[in-house]
Amino acid sequence: MPALVIFGASGFLGRVLLAHGNFAMPVKAVARVIPGDAALAHPGVRWVVGNLRDPASIDGVLAPGDVVVNLAYMPTGGEEANLDLVANLVDACLRAGVARLVHCSTANVVGSVQASLVTEEVPCAPLTSYEHTKWKIEQRVADGVSKGLDAAILRPTAIVGLGGKNLQSLAASLTTQAGVVQYLRSCLFGARPMHLVPARDVAAALLHLAAMPGRLEAEVYHVSADDDPDNNFQRVEAILADAMRVERCRVPAIFLPRVVLALVLRLRGRSETNLDRVYSPTKLRSTGFRPTESIADAIREFGQSLR
Repeated sequence: MPALVIFGASGFLGRVLLAHGNFAMPVKAVARVIPGDAALAHPGVRWVVGNLRDPASIDGVLAPGDVVVNLAYMPTGGEEANLDLVANLVDACLRAGVARLVHCSTANVVGSVQASLVTEEVPCAPLTSYEHTKWKIEQRVADGVSKGLDAAILRPTAIVGLGGKNLQSLAASLTTQAGVVQYLRSCLFGARPMHLVPARDVAAALLHLAAMPGRLEAEVYHVSADDDPDNNFQRVEAILADAMRVERCRVPAIFLPRVVLALVLRLRGRSETNLDRVYSPTKLRSTGFRPTESIADAIREFGQSLR
């Protein structure tokens, strides 16, 4: 019987997917070393040893008709190693005759474009090495489609959830920085869009794309919550501080002109200096996908875990 095969299953997003996924088929969770974490032992999930850097180790993992979800990425591996990793996966999918590959990328691949509304049709202009690597990985997946592989690419914005790295810096600053520093940061960042998206929404979107009928031919989809009214720095900071039970400055912040923040971001080498940028979720939602969680709920759960 065909299975859902998850590469990178022991990582942050893989854990969320295994914990909250509503699976319609058997699941094979692939890792270089099978984790001993009891929290990853889920009914219907079989752990399999496989290393995407070793093609021979994954040939026996895949079978005809399987649906593959790729979450694997080596943050310290460099561009060449990550490109080899996804090339090995694409080749293995082609050899096995899988039904579909759903690759998890990032909305950051859009890079330094100045469009205020970023849809999937906006041409990417990657700036940082991370953005370039993620963009080239997407091209490797698309190359597989030209050879007969069916694939879809999901681009999440900044994922927030238990065990995630987004918001860790802000959480640390709320407990370690002086009140005046926090106040000045609030004045600088103001209502800047945070582009957060709940981890459970990303997991649900991956399964949604895995189950969509017809061929997807490397179609790209954003999963974002930029239309959530709490998805800005002012609200995120307030919700997180409340969840962590951290006392904040009671003096209302006086927001600095947005051009000041744009200049700071530019000096830091950030790609996104257009503070009006939002990532459109319309394309994915037009296929029937619906968010499963609010930004506020995701932040509260994250913040409460840090108490």
